[in-house]
Amino acid sequence: MFNQIDFGKRVREFRQRRNYSQKEMALRIGVSEQAVSKWETGECLPDVYNLKLLSQILHVPVDSLLDTDIQSPEKVIETVTIGGAHFDIVEKPETIFAGKIIYAKDYTNVDGFNSAINSMPEEDKQAAFGKLSESVLPIYDVGLSINFWLEEKRRAYGFVREVMTEKQPNGVDVYKMPASLFVRAYTDKGTAQLVCKEQCEIWELFTYIRDFFMPEHGFKMAENGAQELEVFDTFEHKSGYAYMPVVRA
Repeated sequence: MFNQIDFGKRVREFRQRRNYSQKEMALRIGVSEQAVSKWETGECLPDVYNLKLLSQILHVPVDSLLDTDIQSPEKVIETVTIGGAHFDIVEKPETIFAGKIIYAKDYTNVDGFNSAINSMPEEDKQAAFGKLSESVLPIYDVGLSINFWLEEKRRAYGFVREVMTEKQPNGVDVYKMPASLFVRAYTDKGTAQLVCKEQCEIWELFTYIRDFFMPEHGFKMAENGAQELEVFDTFEHKSGYAYMPVVRA
């Protein structure tokens, strides 16, 4: 049976994990701060439209807010908390990414490769994204780091989004990533403090996960074709999730 009080607790928990105040969340949705407060205390429920906006702003499925039995494609099997930072151990299914992928083998040295990544025109990325067939919703921009822990010539970097099919138009690059176990962390204040900053970029979490979290908690890098992912949850790429592919050591 659905419980309004429990629903409110879930909304509050997800809001606090993203470091939003009730006022900030109310402004993003377009409701009063009092409305958000009433949702969190279980005094009332958002309508269908605001429930959808809550899901988008908090970046959690509606099913997670409602606590229904429908499962997300990703399965969280464990959460490790370090100070104010949360690290989820997730099982992620086979995933298809498509967009623009730059390969190190096409450049004479790693500096040229890195320069090509940094200078990729935004219009080229958007042109590829505009061609994508069967995009997965909701849409997130993904930075796909391929083989960055191996020798330089095997590396690649993709500006990609998740799609449901490998059959994509000409001019679109595709990477099919196998199912794998991942360590997932979010760029909130808790994780930023672990790297001694007020705010941090997604890529900064990779070093912490690899050098500190993994050896401390019994993980090592996966070698099954799964790759590091920067999953941006804003179009400005100011925040998002770091995914590190792992196996238990």
